[in-house]
Amino acid sequence: MRPAFLKWVAGWALCCAVGSAVGQGLYFRLDGDRLWLQAESVPLAQLLEQFVRAGVDVRLDPRIDSTVTASVRGTELNAALPGLLERYDYMLTWRMLRGPLGRIPKLQEIQVFMPGDRREARRMPRRSSRFETTRGVADSAPEFVRDEMLVGVRPGTTYERFKRLLDQVGGMIVDADAATGVYLIRFPPGTNVEALLEQVQRSPIVARAELNYVTRLPRAAATASGRGALPDVRPPADGTVPVAVLDSGLDPAAGLAGIISAAWDAIEPDRAVSDPAGHGTQMAMIAAGLISADGGASGAALPVVSVRAFDEDGKTSNFAIIQALAYATQAGARVVNMSWGSETDSEFMRTAMQVASGEGLMLVASAGNTPSGRPVYPAAYPNVIGVGGVTASGQPWENSNRGDFVALSAPASATLPVGHHGPPGAYAGTSISSAVVAHALAQYRNRHPRASAADVWAALEASLSPAPAAGFGQGVLDAAALQRFLSP
Repeated sequence: MRPAFLKWVAGWALCCAVGSAVGQGLYFRLDGDRLWLQAESVPLAQLLEQFVRAGVDVRLDPRIDSTVTASVRGTELNAALPGLLERYDYMLTWRMLRGPLGRIPKLQEIQVFMPGDRREARRMPRRSSRFETTRGVADSAPEFVRDEMLVGVRPGTTYERFKRLLDQVGGMIVDADAATGVYLIRFPPGTNVEALLEQVQRSPIVARAELNYVTRLPRAAATASGRGALPDVRPPADGTVPVAVLDSGLDPAAGLAGIISAAWDAIEPDRAVSDPAGHGTQMAMIAAGLISADGGASGAALPVVSVRAFDEDGKTSNFAIIQALAYATQAGARVVNMSWGSETDSEFMRTAMQVASGEGLMLVASAGNTPSGRPVYPAAYPNVIGVGGVTASGQPWENSNRGDFVALSAPASATLPVGHHGPPGAYAGTSISSAVVAHALAQYRNRHPRASAADVWAALEASLSPAPAAGFGQGVLDAAALQRFLSP
């Protein structure tokens, strides 16, 4: 297919200078409702794969086998597609991204099919469900998602001005979070995003810009194996407010359906929640109160909002966490457990925690399983309760991180009927400590629905048993402290 339209030469060198080609004879960029394309005998299926990379769902009739040769520069999609797809029928579905720039059109789905035969269109595979990460030029730099950047704009910035900036750097808006005002920007494969970051940060319309940093789940810390029995799950009473668990998901075979009030996969939104790692299922059991930590007590079972925010390799991105927090808020949770962390600070994550806290959520995170004394985020953010780990006897757990950012500690070991990249059995980690505290806070908030977050924290702090050492917070939430905390 060789449509003769929108041929141009001048200016193409500039467009290619800000991003590398996505394939032999193909350059592609889709921003809002504008398309840039340079293609020379490129299979249509390969071209549509670039729409998938831009965050668009694509359905294609498998009988279609043609090539595209075209040059398009910043043309409205509705004007460009008739020439590109002149032999076929197609259908577009749009949505609006909301944020400081106003309502921005975002192509949600494109279907391409033989004339009059839409039924044969089949969904093309999405991008890999695994985050493609790098450390850039400096291997010691924080890990980030390849070819992605997070950008926030200054008040009063118009979409037209922001589009001009994106045209200069060759980026495209993939998604946005209205609550934090963050835009996820993606670039052609192989782009030196670190160099472009400096350019974007210098723009007078940009408030801040960061790479889309990556956090990994803590490594499994199994101390002994054993089969273990799945807990007896009884549905919580109607009206019970859930606790949210942002983690690796939930194993549908774990028998927890009766306590799941909501579930969402932030990595693959069109799929049912699963848990390739097992860590999320473990934390859901503890946060719900179905499993108690060694040296602790759980109390009544609570419903859970389960959000899968980590991929199959145990990686998540800052933007995925921002979306997961937004979902937890919408799902009605009042306590959020985050049994993971990173030493990489982020202004966007700091803002996201502040926004969630402003919505009334109490945020709990683990301090980390390396006793470095260095802050771990999100536990070290001001609006997050950082939790260290102690043994069943209340002594410091040897691998627990410690420091001024730790608010309190809790038992760090439990015997679990599911494994984390391993067999069921005894596990240890501040992940467990964090889930223990999240469950206690959620219980209290259900018993005292009018209490503010400050009131809840004051009551918890007054109930704690003495801390075993400096750097383990204001005290320990052991069985005795939990009883005092939840007493009428």
